[in-house]
Amino acid sequence: MVNNMDGDKFIRAICSFFVPGLGQLIKGEIGRGLKFLIGFLIIWFALLFTGIIIVQTIVGIIIRIFSAYDAYAHFA
Repeated sequence: MVNNMDGDKFIRAICSFFVPGLGQLIKGEIGRGLKFLIGFLIIWFALLFTGIIIVQTIVGIIIRIFSAYDAYAHFA
């Protein structure tokens, strides 16, 4: 059975996967969440203009997974 704390971690991880940094913002880590979100947007848009969609997709997935893991496992 999942206790409430683990459920909250899971929800934050899912939120951060879809919007990097959102899980950190929900947790109250405003600075960390904004760093993830702004960093993701800068890298994503920079890769968008290179025209190499597969690289943009792979890097985007890696950043999303890292952000989700951080939202789930990071203890501040």
